[in-house]
Amino acid sequence: MDTARPLTASDADTRRAAIMAAAFEVFASYGFRRTSMEDIARKAGVSRALLYQHFSNKEDIIRSLVQRYFDGVIAQVRITLETPAPLPDVLRDAFRAKMGPVMEVILQSPHGAELLDPANANCTDLVRSGEESLASLFTDWLARAEVEGLVDLAPFGTAADTARTMLAAAAGLKSPGTTPAQFYAASDRLASLFARGLAP
Repeated sequence: MDTARPLTASDADTRRAAIMAAAFEVFASYGFRRTSMEDIARKAGVSRALLYQHFSNKEDIIRSLVQRYFDGVIAQVRITLETPAPLPDVLRDAFRAKMGPVMEVILQSPHGAELLDPANANCTDLVRSGEESLASLFTDWLARAEVEGLVDLAPFGTAADTARTMLAAAAGLKSPGTTPAQFYAASDRLASLFARGLAP
């Protein structure tokens, strides 16, 4: 990068993304509570002064990470649910998309339980908002699928009730100590169970 020219918005976004990636690695290695801003600056290869130009504290960083996680997951789940495929495949892919690419790292981290606890990370509001958005996506998909005759919701209540049950069950699979292979196998089994139960 040419240090003689002013930083552009694109440069700032790139640097923020690099800092967030470094912070995630440090959080996974040391846990959120034990990580300092100095640790993050060192891992990102920037000065503390530069780090503070982008983030006010590590709570700001973890909130940005959680928001980015949900932004990516919501976009991918939307694409998955809008892609025509057999019911078991749609649910399998949607459940996998819901977990996002960072889940493998969290499951293998000795600090996974802490990283999965939104209260510790001061992100309860972001998690609630993200989960609500996901529930809306699943609700809309179930409602459309019922109209098209792809699912039968009669035994289970409304599309919204069914969506929340599905998401709660999928969330219950996120248990630290579970290997990624075990996690995805359980997620795929859950998708198969719901697909069989919802089939008309």
